[in-house]
Amino acid sequence: MLLKYAQEIARSIAEIIGYNVIITDTEGVVIGASDTKRAGSLHEQSLDVIKTNRGASVNERDAQKYRGTLPGVTYPIHSMTGNVVGSVAITGNPADVNPFALIVKKQIEILLRERELQEYAAGKEETLKNLIHDISSYIPGVTDKRMLLARAKEFGFDPSARYIPVAIDLYQFARYARKIRDTYREDNTHGPEVLIQRTKAAILNIIRSAFPDKSDLSTMTGNNKYVVLHSAADDISQNEETGTYRACRKILEGLSAMDLNAAIGIGSAALNLFELHNSCSEAWRALQLGKKFSQGPGIFNIHEYRVEELLSTLKPEQRNRFIHRHVAPFKRYRDWPDLQQTYTCWCEHNFSLVNSAKALHIHRNTLYYRLEKIQKTGCINLKDYRETMKYYLAFKLEKFIGPGVQEEEFFDQDP
Repeated sequence: MLLKYAQEIARSIAEIIGYNVIITDTEGVVIGASDTKRAGSLHEQSLDVIKTNRGASVNERDAQKYRGTLPGVTYPIHSMTGNVVGSVAITGNPADVNPFALIVKKQIEILLRERELQEYAAGKEETLKNLIHDISSYIPGVTDKRMLLARAKEFGFDPSARYIPVAIDLYQFARYARKIRDTYREDNTHGPEVLIQRTKAAILNIIRSAFPDKSDLSTMTGNNKYVVLHSAADDISQNEETGTYRACRKILEGLSAMDLNAAIGIGSAALNLFELHNSCSEAWRALQLGKKFSQGPGIFNIHEYRVEELLSTLKPEQRNRFIHRHVAPFKRYRDWPDLQQTYTCWCEHNFSLVNSAKALHIHRNTLYYRLEKIQKTGCINLKDYRETMKYYLAFKLEKFIGPGVQEEEFFDQDP
């Protein structure tokens, strides 16, 4: 750790105090120096300081007794665990530089402690990320179940609990990142990338505050996506009043305060690793289907998209033929999007004119006019359930129409 940051520390401290600074390893070799010519040389007095674990000073006469040593003050540097990991020496008249010595030593140790904690946290985060990936990729008979559960328990995973996976995809985050980079276009530092990464870390904190239980696991999976394994106890109804939904709404509220948004997919409750593997896929599928059909951010539960999930598995060429046969007559009308929305809403509201009109925010006469137009154009008997369902499916499937390759890519985005 000291070797990694020694040169940066020596240079920055020297600029502040106005004296040359060197940092050595435990062998007394200079690994950081404000005077770069001294890098790699032996600072012999450091060997005594490291051995005795005590600071020492030398004047101009005594310094001649030590190889590579100039007048000044030397102190040992301790790691977070208390071990001596090197030394710091300040060159100059001992009486002049000694007031700086202990302060510099403490500052270096504080900085090292912060870097150690940061790297430990980063390593732990990466381990958690890999763990959640392995849980979502679990294959009975192939994955070592006992080892996987042992790893999971270290992060608070409760094998006896129900888990509901939640997939989160930041909405139009690339546009936000581009805006940040454009703002810093003339800046040659890493400022914009640091800010973007801090934003992603802040989003992870929002997610973890929404799912705070010690058995909940959450991480960033990359590419502006996050996943949560929510220990949901008996929260299996998954209606909009459950804790899972409330937590998801809390996430959207937190993102809104940052002028951001997200699409959130919720899988079904799982009782074991195999079910959880399938539920994780459902969460991402719900997210993708929700984005496809809603054309925007929001909370999407797989239980609300079972029909769409089934329809998405049809071969594109079969799907497109079915759609064209039933939808083509309506596409010649300018108000086709209104007709499509009206018909699917009417079907999804139990064929109720009152409830459908309320949901669409239109007058019942407008709704009735559109249904009449659909009935006449398609020669549909709206009292025939099979006939009505056939057109409902065609109208829903129409959102999938397009090149087959693109559709397959869309539905192969599970991390």
